[in-house]
Amino acid sequence: MLLINPALTLAAQVAMSVQPVPALGYWEGAIHLPGADLAIQINLLRVNDRELQGYISIPAQMLKDSKLEDIVVNLPEISFRMSGRIPGNPTFKGRVEGDAIKGDFTQGGYSFAFDLKYVGEAKPIVEASLPKGIAERYITVGKSPWELPGTLTLPEGNGPFPAVVLVHGSGPNDRDERIGDSHTFRDIAWGLAEKGIAALRYDKRTFVHGAKCAEQKNLTLNDETVDDAVLAVKLASQIQEINSGKVFVIGHSLGGYALGRIAESATGAAGFVSLAGAARPLEDLIQEQFSSKGLPENDMKKVNESVAKVKSKDLTADTSELTFGVPASYWLDLRGYDPVASLARAKRPVLILQGEADIQVTMTDFALWKKGLSKAEHKSFPKLNHLFMPVEGKSTGMEYYAAGQSVDASVIQTIAAWIKAH
Repeated sequence: MLLINPALTLAAQVAMSVQPVPALGYWEGAIHLPGADLAIQINLLRVNDRELQGYISIPAQMLKDSKLEDIVVNLPEISFRMSGRIPGNPTFKGRVEGDAIKGDFTQGGYSFAFDLKYVGEAKPIVEASLPKGIAERYITVGKSPWELPGTLTLPEGNGPFPAVVLVHGSGPNDRDERIGDSHTFRDIAWGLAEKGIAALRYDKRTFVHGAKCAEQKNLTLNDETVDDAVLAVKLASQIQEINSGKVFVIGHSLGGYALGRIAESATGAAGFVSLAGAARPLEDLIQEQFSSKGLPENDMKKVNESVAKVKSKDLTADTSELTFGVPASYWLDLRGYDPVASLARAKRPVLILQGEADIQVTMTDFALWKKGLSKAEHKSFPKLNHLFMPVEGKSTGMEYYAAGQSVDASVIQTIAAWIKAH
């Protein structure tokens, strides 16, 4: 039973003594799972006098040099955590014993022993760097209490440039829409900037203000996604280097589903690009996703019961139980919302893109977009998954976490050509 998702990115900052740390170096070992050992490699190195960085590689899962987070060294104890939106908060806690580290790995309530052996000095890591000729600066979307940090990526030259605002998929995404070692929005922003198009991306509200969002009893899609996207479009149109009449919105997954809502308020947006946007009710999509995983009968029964609750006439704003992690207000707000028909009413240019190997939002959705938005432009890409990255064979979602991936160049070229044509 393999519990680890192949995405373990960890950047670590920890206050510590400037004395040598015996834990620094390159370590090899294994997590002892039932019936098999999962080989791992840990690389711990110093950034400066007060910071450590850590990276993990899992060859069996095609994971290489993924950053670690929350590295704490209090000798002989050491701990670090895997991130990249991996479920179950996978964490290592151990003790340094000479040239060995031994301890427990935990994830989602399960615990397994692990051990590491010191191999040698830490290996230098080369991080992705900003392509030559483009520039970035920090920006802030919105105001207190919901301000969101973001990044503006600008092409070489003085502009004014056409621009895109990138709107996230579901879950607490950062501005790069990072999942493991995949950085979908960073790839798109850098790729478009190299083609003369600016990009504004920002950390999602549920990423920055997760605790406050969880306290909202009347949370809706507008709160989660739409309102901030509209503010980002307005901000982009006010930036000197950007052509205010050429600001486009790119929505990925849930962001694509929300484009109709965004279009209603972002009247200044020049057009919209859906990347694997859902065209069906979200609860139906969730049901299909769980069904395709082959869940045990009892687990699938619970999913079906939750879908029935979402659709039930008995669901009211006073229903206290969370369904699929969100309050009743979220589902009630979406009743009657048709993402395809809503975007069609915007009467602005639309581009619909879909990976044919996508198992989260499928070609069924793509067909619905084509039928309901016949005047839009549509294109699907063979062998690309939900992140618009190449996959060999059937996508499982595990490949999202593998190192060395990027959004396929043909997708970025398609978006760039479409924007320049409009």
